[in-house]
Amino acid sequence: MHSTCADRTTKAARRYVSPRNRPLTRREAEVRALSYALKTPDCDQDVIDLAAREMAALVADDTGYLIPVPDHTGDIAANYRLAAAVAKFSAGRFEVRNVLARAFGIESQCLRHRKGLGATPPQEHGVRRVGARPDITLDGLRKIYFVDNVITSGNTVEACRRAFYNLGTGLVYADAHYDAKN
Repeated sequence: MHSTCADRTTKAARRYVSPRNRPLTRREAEVRALSYALKTPDCDQDVIDLAAREMAALVADDTGYLIPVPDHTGDIAANYRLAAAVAKFSAGRFEVRNVLARAFGIESQCLRHRKGLGATPPQEHGVRRVGARPDITLDGLRKIYFVDNVITSGNTVEACRRAFYNLGTGLVYADAHYDAKN
């Protein structure tokens, strides 16, 4: 099932349903478990490949760059592995570029949600471009996708877009954003 965040650009392979709303189906529980597994840098490669195949199918007609989103601590290891797997299943249409970092760590959006706090605004994510002239490493002719495991509010993707002069969109395994509206 293809789901898209309300921003109308982020592409997600699956919906991420909260058990707070209703009992989950077996498939919904599997999506949640896989989404959590994708957060860890030591996630099993078979799990990453399962998600990456579905994500690659969403961008089958595109060519461009896959940019791993740094997690709340600034680490990109887990999302780098996910982006690399999507690139592998894209038959050479995408390149992975490590050009984002966080200037500082922030509280996990998952933890903020559990505490009943609002999402961190995009300008407070501390996302920035890194490397020697990263604007030159991207040719501007191909699409830019920011790779993450889950989208909730859309603010992390928006912070990434702002680091690229409002270019690019999200490519995630699961969309939890729609859940807030239901």
